[in-house]
Amino acid sequence: MNDLVLSNALQVVTPLQEPPLRGKELAEIEVLEDVNLGIKGGKISAISNTPLESRRYVDASNCVILPGFVDCHTHIPFYGSRHEEFLMRTQGKSYLEIMQAGGGILSTVEAVRAARIEDLLSFNTRLLGEMLSRGVTTVEGKSGYGLDKDTELKQLEALRVLDEIQHVDVIPTFLGAHAIPSGFKNPKEYLEYVISILNEVREYTDTVDIFCEEEVFGIEDTEFFLKAAKARGFKVRLHADELTSLGGSKLAARYGALSADHLIAADEDSLKTLADSETVAVLMPGTSFFLGESYAKGRQLLNNGAILALASDLNPGSCNIYDPFMVIHLAVVNCGITIEEAINAYTANAAHVLGLGGNKGLIREGYIADLVLLDLRHYREIPYRFSHDIVRMVIKDGEVVLGD
Repeated sequence: MNDLVLSNALQVVTPLQEPPLRGKELAEIEVLEDVNLGIKGGKISAISNTPLESRRYVDASNCVILPGFVDCHTHIPFYGSRHEEFLMRTQGKSYLEIMQAGGGILSTVEAVRAARIEDLLSFNTRLLGEMLSRGVTTVEGKSGYGLDKDTELKQLEALRVLDEIQHVDVIPTFLGAHAIPSGFKNPKEYLEYVISILNEVREYTDTVDIFCEEEVFGIEDTEFFLKAAKARGFKVRLHADELTSLGGSKLAARYGALSADHLIAADEDSLKTLADSETVAVLMPGTSFFLGESYAKGRQLLNNGAILALASDLNPGSCNIYDPFMVIHLAVVNCGITIEEAINAYTANAAHVLGLGGNKGLIREGYIADLVLLDLRHYREIPYRFSHDIVRMVIKDGEVVLGD
């Protein structure tokens, strides 16, 4: 007996294979029509064209069902607003100019340092609830707005509590190497400090990230940090080639990073190197839109055979966007990828980045029942109707958590 059956679904849309999906594989999806989806014990128990017995039924005859979206790059938990900086950019100030003037990341650092953990929990619970309402069931969250031991650990503790007190699963990453606070002579001195607290970070996460960029952590500094983190058993990710073509993508591939994220400014050689590796290229076109910058070359990456994922980059400064439908719209319009590739990139491959492949990101028997039911006639409407109210229901761990 099933706990729940979604009956007569118009379409059930799922990646065809388990991740990582590379190159042409990213376009392969399975579309099942007029099927019944059984859920038991929080997992998908049956996919059938024949009736299924259940304690409860939901009529899905007018719905497209997708796996819950996995947002594999956000900067939750943060605090406060940087709307004035956004308006400054509309007047011609660049991201780096704002940062060099004392704004940018450091202004959020000040706000997060001053915030109580209760403030962080309240502020970010609301954000996660809004993401859930758009079909996001799992997110990665980063520290990086502390830049000192106490506040970095406060952020990581907030991530742990957030995972417990609301429906969206929260996967933590340590981003102590996000910017250089005052009081340090150079990037390496600060990175030595960051490395010194890794033993305490390990209580919360086994994954670290670093912002590899001009005026922050250059190639030599980033390599120094990657070596130290990997020697201590951490998995690594990189903010790479976002604003300048510095070579972070190549470094990510060389060090076997889980992902290289952004890639807006990556040159052709970097894209080819990344495509030849096991490192996932995570594109976040919302950032390009929010900053008025160019877009990452998604089509070129896939033609080269890369593993590609999509994410929001939700943060208070460079991308205040969390909506997967808008991100998909931007990716299809500006990054040269198809709707099928975008769906797979925001589900299966995004789950792979977070080490959740095999459990999340597909609709398959035995997978966790994280699902979003969309009020659409066909999944290919998604990038066309991205701004419409199309989420009818969200199911998390087999329970209806929105739209009951």
